[in-house]
Amino acid sequence: MPMPRRLFVTTAMAALASACQRDNRGDMVVDSQTNRMFGMRSDGVPVFTDASLYPNRRLKLSLRNMSGDAVWDLDSTRDHLYQVFLDKGYQRSDGEDFGLKVDLNVLRSQQYDASMLAEYSFLGGNVGALAGSLGGGLSGGSSGVGALTGLAAGAALGAIAGYFTVDNTYVVVTEATFGVRRDSTRPRRVVTFEGSPRIEEWEERGYDAFRKVQTVRIANYGGGRSVGQKEIAAEIRERQIRSLSSFL
Repeated sequence: MPMPRRLFVTTAMAALASACQRDNRGDMVVDSQTNRMFGMRSDGVPVFTDASLYPNRRLKLSLRNMSGDAVWDLDSTRDHLYQVFLDKGYQRSDGEDFGLKVDLNVLRSQQYDASMLAEYSFLGGNVGALAGSLGGGLSGGSSGVGALTGLAAGAALGAIAGYFTVDNTYVVVTEATFGVRRDSTRPRRVVTFEGSPRIEEWEERGYDAFRKVQTVRIANYGGGRSVGQKEIAAEIRERQIRSLSSFL
């Protein structure tokens, strides 16, 4: 018995939609709403600590942008992260009374570039990845597809390889550093003479320093089809801020 035309069309469209739906691949996560793919990697783990461990839990947050990407709103990012850290029990410090310091430096914020694989080994770059990138260019194919095929060969940036062009693949790398300041109370000498006022002399001990420092580099990346570079870049930056919120 032949299948009714309407049922045939409905079944065919459902099968097509199922075929177009991407599954999670490797370390990549698919956004079910947009079908875009995102991933995150780091060369370390978040700082395992708690605000209650520090007698001086006043935290100073510094943000720097060495990437050259002028789109970053550092003031807005700083306020957002401060609120996250306050919710974790830390206190905000914008002066010299801090006991803890978090320094965030945006190193790269741009479309995918093959040089990232050599510069940041934790992204997975190796000889296989670079060879794949060169092979794509020499064979006369699309440079974007060749580069991303190289990423697949080198297990870099997860399973984003082969899906999107370079123009629609964005990467943000930030270096996050956490420092515990040494006791900033300088020793002092008190001199008292009979019938004279109390005199306090502060002893010089040189510049201050950090007792402990921990640094982690965090990368967020992703790509999509039929999406402008500006839009995908904004999504990656938002995801990077959420990752940095979990650093401490």
